[in-house]
Amino acid sequence: MAQPLTQFWPIFTCKSDGQEVVNLKGKILRNGPTEAQLDRTPNEQGISDYYRLLEKDDPKHMDWRKKLGGMLLREVGGTQYEDKWTQALLHDFPEGYRLYEHIKAKVNNETKSVKNHSGGGHDRQDAYLYGYPKGPKKRFRSPVEFFPHLLWLSTDEASDYQNCTCRICSPMQIEVEKPAPPAIKPEVVVSIKNEPQGRTPQVQIPLRRPSTGTPVTQSPVTKPAILNAGNPAPYSTSTPIPGPTHTPTPVPAPAAPQIKPPERKVATPLPQPRSHDQQVDCQYGKFVVRTGEVVWFHRESKGAWGLGLVARRWIPKDGSSDRAYLIQPLSHPYESPPQELITAEVKLKPWLAWSAPSCTYAFLQQNPTLSYDRVDWNTLLSGQYGDGIADVDACILAAKQVDTTYTLFERLKTQVVGGVEHRHWNGIFLGGEKIWNGDPVRLRLALGNDIMVVTDIVEKVYPVNQHNTASRISFTGDVYSYRTLPAPNPNALPQAPTSSSIPIRMREDLHWRNQQLVPATRTLAYWALVHVGTSVDVEEIKGRWYETSLLFVDYFQKSIKNNEGGNNVRMNARGDATGSGKILGTPRPSRLSAFGASIPKNMQLIEGLDPPNEHAKPNLTGMQGMDMSMVGGGNSDVSSFAFEDLLNLEGTDDAGMAFGQDFNFG
Repeated sequence: MAQPLTQFWPIFTCKSDGQEVVNLKGKILRNGPTEAQLDRTPNEQGISDYYRLLEKDDPKHMDWRKKLGGMLLREVGGTQYEDKWTQALLHDFPEGYRLYEHIKAKVNNETKSVKNHSGGGHDRQDAYLYGYPKGPKKRFRSPVEFFPHLLWLSTDEASDYQNCTCRICSPMQIEVEKPAPPAIKPEVVVSIKNEPQGRTPQVQIPLRRPSTGTPVTQSPVTKPAILNAGNPAPYSTSTPIPGPTHTPTPVPAPAAPQIKPPERKVATPLPQPRSHDQQVDCQYGKFVVRTGEVVWFHRESKGAWGLGLVARRWIPKDGSSDRAYLIQPLSHPYESPPQELITAEVKLKPWLAWSAPSCTYAFLQQNPTLSYDRVDWNTLLSGQYGDGIADVDACILAAKQVDTTYTLFERLKTQVVGGVEHRHWNGIFLGGEKIWNGDPVRLRLALGNDIMVVTDIVEKVYPVNQHNTASRISFTGDVYSYRTLPAPNPNALPQAPTSSSIPIRMREDLHWRNQQLVPATRTLAYWALVHVGTSVDVEEIKGRWYETSLLFVDYFQKSIKNNEGGNNVRMNARGDATGSGKILGTPRPSRLSAFGASIPKNMQLIEGLDPPNEHAKPNLTGMQGMDMSMVGGGNSDVSSFAFEDLLNLEGTDDAGMAFGQDFNFG
């Protein structure tokens, strides 16, 4: 017969100091194991040494919380709840704390979790609790080690770290001198017994231990007080003689501690838009891509996808479509394809949404470090390097080259601080994307899921006579983390968030997610503000943040079915396509200069959202492009150039989105 399930008594933490990312000496770090420590790849000896995040239902995770819940209820609740001590369970670790298991074992061993916090079936299997605000080196190794800190979080009204007795907050674990008793005369009951003459009687005076917020593990030593009787007692009798009674000054009892919630973070106000374009890009559901960005677009004339530059966008006045884009296809210097009109955003994808496929020429595949500007396109077109499709490879290499560039625009003000010029900008073309001040961007930091709402873009220009003469660019803003919790009422769908400090794009997208998430999983998603006014180098920026509800609906629904909380949508980061990773890149004086010969020389970017006049519309009649049989030798059948899977770059955290089984590229 199956044993009945144990009914636990949940204990909820009231506040936390845990942080998933920390700022140490101006550098933002993941407050947990490093990426190298999370790598499960075995070494040459076949030993896998790594850390893994333990989920809430993991036996070891529950074992920690059972121990902590029991100790906390015993200490705070007292004997009143003695019957619940063994049933208490900490509902979850304080917010920001995460439990990782360190596993070291041969690859042929199974990596199973065990039912306690120590031991296991591997050479090494320890658990560590990360989240302490001083960084990943300050971690807790056992429930007993973390309990004093948990008790401090639960009881100290001032949140003063000096009041915490845990190993990290109080590293000097030495016995301190006990405080002296107050300099008042305590109430004493003196009992004088008959003693032989010439002897001094001793009176035992019980001392009251001073009341403090920290439990004392050892009682102070009580020393006898000596009363000088003066002359010997004149009487010889067994009846005790009461001594004088002293009335001490009353000591006020310390006030009972009151638990206060942690200090609430106040989000930074959003910067105001400075143009019509910026204002529209702040709104939800308007334009997914922006003028000056690199995009994937579906070329109706070829029945294939290509890479191009957004030259213009507008809202048609005749109501023929919700929005319209003019896309300039990228190509080699000897071809100037006409611009193409796109009126459906399902035929557009951001540059970082997909991974670039390999080039078609074997020569370019064998020389992956060749950039667009270094390719001898004339020789390539002559067929000396074999077969391939020149304009396909040209648009791939052109987009990759743009990915390594940046262009700042619209300077707001300039300050000189310590001899360094600080230039504040309203926006930046970063790789293939256009980022405004006030935009949410994706970060490489922490677990790679956090986003920053940018409130300042700063370029630091150092004097020429200093060693560091290059400019440095940083983003300042508030960092948010996507989190979930049990829905208070799974039968009632939540309203959209109303905080004006969160961009409306994030609010509306979160509202859409919860419409799907609450009925399916009975959980509620929210944006948790984890850092205010944080600065990060531009190298830590993955790219723009995009609405899941507009671009990744299918992936979101699959994530819900896989119990991943609806946050398993992955995008590439700037630098992934070239394998360069974290780079500042090459500055370009203007946006068009970043594209070089891949676009026509007389091309212009048209800002604003006004539709073009009839006489000013570009010639779109030649959208069929060039006959591919005229370009290069070899395989010229573009429609047969299909990619069912994308290239997944090694060493990246994110995998590119799949094109689909019917994807053609040309």
